[in-house]
Amino acid sequence: MTSTSPRLLVYKASAGSGKTFTLAVEYMKLLIENPKAYQSVLAVTFTNKATAEMKEHILGQLYGIWKGDAQSVSYLNKLIQETGKDPGYIREMAGKALRQMIHDYSRFRIETIDSFFQTVMRNLARELDLAPNLNIELNNAEVLSHAVDSMIEKLERTSPIMYWLLDYIRERIAEDKRWNVFHSIKNFARNIFDEGYLEKGEELRENLKDPHFIPRYRIIIKELQTEALEQMKGFHEQFEGVLEENGLEPEELIQGKNGICSYFNKLREGNLKDDIRNVTVEKYLSDPKNWAAKSSSRFTEIVDLASSNLMMLLTEAEKFRRKNSRVANTCKLSLNHLNELQLLANIDEEVRILNKENNRFLLSDTTNLLHSLVKEGDTSFVFEKIGATIRNVMIDEFQDTSRMQWGNFKLLLLEGLAQGEDSLIVGDVKQSIYRWRNGDWNILSGLKERIEAFPIETRNLKKNFRSQKNIIEFNNYFLPGQ
Repeated sequence: MTSTSPRLLVYKASAGSGKTFTLAVEYMKLLIENPKAYQSVLAVTFTNKATAEMKEHILGQLYGIWKGDAQSVSYLNKLIQETGKDPGYIREMAGKALRQMIHDYSRFRIETIDSFFQTVMRNLARELDLAPNLNIELNNAEVLSHAVDSMIEKLERTSPIMYWLLDYIRERIAEDKRWNVFHSIKNFARNIFDEGYLEKGEELRENLKDPHFIPRYRIIIKELQTEALEQMKGFHEQFEGVLEENGLEPEELIQGKNGICSYFNKLREGNLKDDIRNVTVEKYLSDPKNWAAKSSSRFTEIVDLASSNLMMLLTEAEKFRRKNSRVANTCKLSLNHLNELQLLANIDEEVRILNKENNRFLLSDTTNLLHSLVKEGDTSFVFEKIGATIRNVMIDEFQDTSRMQWGNFKLLLLEGLAQGEDSLIVGDVKQSIYRWRNGDWNILSGLKERIEAFPIETRNLKKNFRSQKNIIEFNNYFLPGQ
């Protein structure tokens, strides 16, 4: 994978396109050049199973190439093509690399992203004032549940949290919902582990220290919501005003009250959903003649009014409905969670207190910890703790990488590229399944021509070795350009 000009190699590999084969070949190319290259390569994927399979695959193919196994011929031929080396030389280097790796197995670094960050965190324990016998906790939900229960147990009658909880309970009762809010609070509190909260959590915690922050914010949100709904009610009033000025009753329009009148009535009631723009509304927008029945004695008058006024009013209403629908829905969702939001910073703080008391560190915090260190400019210090020997980085299933994970790995990639070594990522946006863990396929989609000063070379594995032709053709039609 090393070249005269270092670059980031991006393989866009759909399911069944030979991704495992390609990754193994790229890894073994480094070993053919230098049997000790595994000591400076970090390969990461997302699951323990994928990690074990990749390790077994590379070791097995190195052995097969060394011993001339028929099942390794395709790998040997590809290495001959890629490196230009003699088959005998490749076999010799494969055997030498295999023996080195078996006797130095701990430095054969193919691991999950979580285990890699956990190793980094343990190496940083002393500098971060963390105990050496730190317990790594994987179960966020259990920790969160204990934190909420602990926070409730500590409440006093005069505590602001007590008032917030009582307000929340009263609000739930008024909406005919269950008064027991603790299950809802625990569900919402999972946001403290989300990257969006981690990135902005400090600012939010500062704002929530002000007891008037949420009440002020609630007033602003309600005003925005009211303004959006009132603006749409105005279109109903304009519609009725036009009819009244021209001496028309709703029944005189085609379909009467079940026609376009129904659309404007829904705007008055605050229904701004997309489904109110139905086939009937489309007809009213397309032709003024669709506003009046041909048998109507006022057909020409209604058509002229539609052409000069009503169609423009309907077009304008649709334009503002889409915008105001987003505003009103956003306000509604925000208001639904404001009471829970008031408690979020307190729950977050309780989690930190319990972690310290129990000498515990959440695995989900490792990415954020490393990200914050890197953001603060301590990159050289972090590199020392990661292991300054890493030169090549290979990332599998890259479409499931989160923004924070990418921010951390990007520095490792740039460090290797700056020293003249290539790095590799493999992914397929169609297989992105980890959004619930902050996976962001847009990172892979956004990689174009360069990563800072270094070029990006994109290769597509177009041949599928697993699926029938008709399935491939359907997928290509259904997901063009992917």
